[in-house]
Amino acid sequence: METLGQRVLKLRKDKKMSREALGAKIGVSKTAIKNWEDDENAPKLEYLQLLSDYFKCSVEYLTDGTGDGDNFKKIQEKSVRRAPVLNYVQAGEFCEYHDEAISDEFEPVIGDAGDNVYWILLEGDSMEPDFKSGELVLIDPDMQPNPADYVIALRKGEKKVTFKKWRPRGFDENTGEEYSQLIPSNENYPIIDSRFTPFSICGVAVQRNQVLRKS
Repeated sequence: METLGQRVLKLRKDKKMSREALGAKIGVSKTAIKNWEDDENAPKLEYLQLLSDYFKCSVEYLTDGTGDGDNFKKIQEKSVRRAPVLNYVQAGEFCEYHDEAISDEFEPVIGDAGDNVYWILLEGDSMEPDFKSGELVLIDPDMQPNPADYVIALRKGEKKVTFKKWRPRGFDENTGEEYSQLIPSNENYPIIDSRFTPFSICGVAVQRNQVLRKS
């Protein structure tokens, strides 16, 4: 029975292209292509979608061989592009100076997303168990948050951002000024209150491996 790797190899050879050339098309190394073709590991969903888009076949064909000829389902309803991956310091600089995000790393973005989105590489355990350290979350800097959205926020006077759930609290009784809070998932971390620790919202989380909020 033909494997996923054998189908990728066949499609690549039909295109008369090298592993390096295919990797460049979808943003992975030639070693990753070799590992897929040798069935040492399987592509993540986003790369399956990129492969299906490039080879004009269905994800189902790649994964289990179903569908052929006119029965291939082209994934045309989902656009695929790439966005930069930033760490906390890079994201902080981007938030503060509103400059172009500069990074050597890029990851695919599946579906609709804003023009200026970027991935943030999460650090630490303040959002566990909802988010893990090392996870990638897509941030749209042009969106305004709604209650319970996950956001990237920049503390006043710092270049390093924090990733938390945003909660508006209304108006302060003493000053009459509007304030809000950043809520960690891990109860061992404190809530950040804008009255005592001023911060600005840099963007709203819209994707990880699943959509968090539609644009």
